[in-house]
Amino acid sequence: MKKTLLASLGLTLMLSTSASVALAEEANSVPVAKESILASSLTGNEQEPNDDFDQANEFLIGDAFIGTLGKEGVPGVWEAYDVFKFKAFESQEVHFTIQGDRYPDCWLQLTIYDSNGQRIKRSRNGQYFLNTDVEKGKEYYLAVDAPGLQPYTGKTFFYKVSSEVVE
Repeated sequence: MKKTLLASLGLTLMLSTSASVALAEEANSVPVAKESILASSLTGNEQEPNDDFDQANEFLIGDAFIGTLGKEGVPGVWEAYDVFKFKAFESQEVHFTIQGDRYPDCWLQLTIYDSNGQRIKRSRNGQYFLNTDVEKGKEYYLAVDAPGLQPYTGKTFFYKVSSEVVE
């Protein structure tokens, strides 16, 4: 009985391993469309310094990233503003959500700028999301700041920004 059970388990393991290898080989031979490479789902951390348009961190629509405001991202520099850059590969509406801390005297805010640095849209006081229309082929900036955050108050904002296409 034990031998039959062990033989049966061994056969099952061998067949499942063979099937997994065959499926992996088949998946590797399937061509990947260029558009699927553009839609990343990776989450990354901001890279300091990113306090102005020239230093903006790049991301793709569909990405999420993590950052901080308030503490010294660069030694000796109080950070109250982060800038990120993205390109629209399609004309579409994009929804940005920011998750993070709230304090009575300040909050996190999102602002979208065009490639010339002209403000397009800003989230309202205490509103932790922002929708905006983007045009195919154009570059944009997304700024994160905390209005009311005073240097060296001991407050540090940890945040996560997510972006997604509105269907």
